Amino acid sequence: MSSRQLRKLQKQQELQKLEAQNPAEDDESNDERPAQKPRASLFSGFAALGDQDEDEEEDGVEDKEDEPVEATKNHTAEPDPTEALADMPKTSSKKSKNKKKKKKGKKQEVAPATVETSLHSEQDEIDRALQELKLERRDGEPQDIHSSMKAFERICELLSINTYHLKVMNEMRNLFGREAIAAAHTEEEQDQTRNRRQQHVLPEQVDLETFLKGQPGKSLSEVTLRRNPFLAGKESWPNATTEGLTMEQLKEGSEGDFVPMPGTAEFRFVHSEKYNLLEERFWDSIQMFEPLAVVYFLHAHPYHISSLIQVSRIAKQDQNSALSADLCERALFTFGRISLSAFRQKLEQGKARISFKRPENRQLWLAGYHYLRNLIMKGTFRTALEWCKLLLSINHADPYGIMHFIHPLAIRAHESKWFIDLCESGMLDVDPEAQDAPDYVRQTLVLARLQQKDTAGAKALMVEGMERLPWLYGLLFKSLNLDVPQCLWGWLPRNQEEDLHTNVYIHQTKGLWDNAQATTLLKEAAKEVKRADPAKAFAFPPPVKSNFGRFVYLLEVPSLIGLVPRGLLDTKVNWEFDPLPPPLEENIFSHSSQTRPWIPGREDHGAGQRDLENLIRNLQDEDEENGADNIFVARPDEAPPGGMGGMFQAFLDMLIPNNFDDGTDADDYAELRGMPGQWYETDLADGMTDDDEMPPLIPIGNTHHSNNDEDDTPDDMPPLIPAETSGSPTPRVSPTPSRNRRTDGDETDTSEKD
Repeated sequence: MSSRQLRKLQKQQELQKLEAQNPAEDDESNDERPAQKPRASLFSGFAALGDQDEDEEEDGVEDKEDEPVEATKNHTAEPDPTEALADMPKTSSKKSKNKKKKKKGKKQEVAPATVETSLHSEQDEIDRALQELKLERRDGEPQDIHSSMKAFERICELLSINTYHLKVMNEMRNLFGREAIAAAHTEEEQDQTRNRRQQHVLPEQVDLETFLKGQPGKSLSEVTLRRNPFLAGKESWPNATTEGLTMEQLKEGSEGDFVPMPGTAEFRFVHSEKYNLLEERFWDSIQMFEPLAVVYFLHAHPYHISSLIQVSRIAKQDQNSALSADLCERALFTFGRISLSAFRQKLEQGKARISFKRPENRQLWLAGYHYLRNLIMKGTFRTALEWCKLLLSINHADPYGIMHFIHPLAIRAHESKWFIDLCESGMLDVDPEAQDAPDYVRQTLVLARLQQKDTAGAKALMVEGMERLPWLYGLLFKSLNLDVPQCLWGWLPRNQEEDLHTNVYIHQTKGLWDNAQATTLLKEAAKEVKRADPAKAFAFPPPVKSNFGRFVYLLEVPSLIGLVPRGLLDTKVNWEFDPLPPPLEENIFSHSSQTRPWIPGREDHGAGQRDLENLIRNLQDEDEENGADNIFVARPDEAPPGGMGGMFQAFLDMLIPNNFDDGTDADDYAELRGMPGQWYETDLADGMTDDDEMPPLIPIGNTHHSNNDEDDTPDDMPPLIPAETSGSPTPRVSPTPSRNRRTDGDETDTSEKD
């Protein structure tokens, strides 16, 4: 046995003797004695990781103490007492550290109690929200809270917004490169400089686009133009304020349109009194039915949302798509300009909400819809898809039917994986009132699976779709100029709703199916589909909702608009700045002036009628101040008429008094009665009668007049069929008394021959 092993054994034995003699003293001394840190290496100063280094060295001490225990099992010798005394501080430090860990553990036991209370409070809040929603399973059992919340969080995650993809210039740079975009920007600036010179020479001859631009050198600040969450501003836009348009966050106790869910927040746009006056002036301009009046109003107020949208439609009708898109961008820029930081944060989380029932909020969807179509026209599908996500995330009821834009854009933007996740998340089944035909949208999953290289999954979905919607695939084969397979023969949409959904789907996705991979899969899947049973009851789609009708109406495709039920389009209130709004009772109005489009009689007569009303009202006030009688009092035996006819009658009563309460002789105004322009009786000359009736063109009776008094030949046409009697012909009297003609054809012929 070596001397080293003997020393270790002796050290261990002496240590055991010391612990057996003074066990209590060791415990007290360990509590009072400060823990000594082990000597650190020379390189540990660079790390400065206190806790981590201590844990590592504690492990090292434990390893060193295990070695003497193993030695005692195999060897017996006397340990060295000097080494035992040298190692005693290490063991004491280990015990002190263990006690410190126990004390820390006692302190940390309090933390789980607070966590449990917070979890209970969150669960109570979730329970209250779900009770308000009254979520139930289809079989009647209450829905699991955790699963429903997990699905809700998943939908919010899928609809979260990345503001980088909202700006079209970022996608343009990715498609064409920064150098090409910079060159195009330089060329655009040169064109603007050239136009400014021409404008300086001929200031009175400018086009609409130049008239609505800002003055050269007077644009918005660089911070305002660049730091916008929706899109970047342009230097050509005028330098002006929003004139009272702001945004606010609704509190939980205020009047809102959404059930408060954990983490969600509802916002709304606010019109100040100044902005409300602009809305009233804009409405008066619209009632004039003069486009230039709205153009001049927009020139004076360049960031008025309703005017921007209205003039955008005017430019679209003038085939000026560039100006139309520019005005829509300016409207969205204005919305982003006034947005709150809390709104931007919630938007990035997919938990911002905006009510469609407020008229001031609806213009965000309208401007976004028109901007979407411009983005699709440019081919910037990724930016268009992000805008679709934004408009859907702020209101899952989908008031503008944006879902019918999402499924083709997801394929065009190569976001098929995201679209598959969206369909599997249950978004299409969240609100049946919003998504009235989810089966048609799910047919695009076939294209998504193909884009993901999942041919087998795409084929299975296509076979299921052909069995479920045979009329849709039959029309798809026809639109692609393919022979309709036998399994789809004779299948046509059964009602107007199916016809509308089918044609809209073909219109949106025809270009995506027109490729070799998709057409080949269509033919292969058709061979595996069995002939559908006509007696099988396919589920009819529900009646077309207003959101889908609004989507089709704004597509401006006549063949599709003709399929929309007339009840959705034949509404009294339908304007370019607010197409097909909700009924009056479903709106949430912030100002009384917002109800003016629904007031009967005002939507057709406009500002002229109001001017006449104001004129008559002012005349009434002047008469009352002067003490004169009111000449506009209706006759007691007649009710005051309403509408334009009533105003016209009141105006005539002002000019031609009908009530003479002051004792005036009514005969003095006899000639002023009756309809304007009527002939009145006057003194007649000798030989004239006072008969107002026109004389008959042909006198009543059996006599006839001729230019030649000696000629008694009748002037009637001969009959088509001669009389059958052999004697003298019997005259046939015409049933019309005003034309006393005889039909004696034989006498006429004889007299002519004589």
